[in-house]
Amino acid sequence: MSLRNLVFAAAAALPLAAAVSAPAEVLEIVGTGDGAVVLNALATVFTAQHPDVEVQIPKSIGSGGAMKAVGTDKNVLGRVARGIKDKEKPYGLEYRAFARVPVVFFVHPEVAAENLTTTQVLDIYSGKVTTWDEIGAGTGKIRVVRREDGDSSLDSLQKSLPGFADITLLEKSKTANSTPEAFSTVEKTKGAIGFGPYDVAISSDVKVLTLDGKAPLTDAYPCLTTLGLVYKPANRTGAVAAFLDFTASDAALAVLPKTGARGPN
Repeated sequence: MSLRNLVFAAAAALPLAAAVSAPAEVLEIVGTGDGAVVLNALATVFTAQHPDVEVQIPKSIGSGGAMKAVGTDKNVLGRVARGIKDKEKPYGLEYRAFARVPVVFFVHPEVAAENLTTTQVLDIYSGKVTTWDEIGAGTGKIRVVRREDGDSSLDSLQKSLPGFADITLLEKSKTANSTPEAFSTVEKTKGAIGFGPYDVAISSDVKVLTLDGKAPLTDAYPCLTTLGLVYKPANRTGAVAAFLDFTASDAALAVLPKTGARGPN
């Protein structure tokens, strides 16, 4: 082949090469740490179906952070563990529930407890019981880890666990201001107990407890947080629309139990 023909052949191949190597469209879903494991699993299946879209689940900025980010057009899709508050309604957001995740109590791996009754939970978090010996679950001081006021897991417990809303949480408890902080604190603190979303718990180095003998994924388990996505109607196009539709599909619903979640209904 002449040099001239070689140049023409190379030039003709450039558009094809560019198309092949073109980066995927990035869909960043910002927000709560609750459900991050669920969304990562859903993103893997979605990307297999839509290889031209890369779904990213960045570190938590909270449900409120998602509302603000999407409401101010910094992002087009947010992940939340609560509904839209009155003060957030001017953003004009739409909400779509996609899963429910049990809120579980978990302990440091060396704690002997396997199950707690509701009464024991109330006694621990109010400070009435301060050692594991008192409830026949090993020895040593109970190190209580709670979440900040307004947290979705705390809100779920206050609404669904009888008596939890009526106690004054132990003043000397450690307040974790994010889901990752709650889990990391319990992981590294002997005698510690905390609460949070089950999907994160099963991928962390903690022991998940049953509650009143009920396992998290059984129908009788009482404490659940609903996970949702928020977006502006004008942005419900392209990858955003495709992902929203996917979360309601049979393929997505089949993923949920594997990640410690249930369907939204």
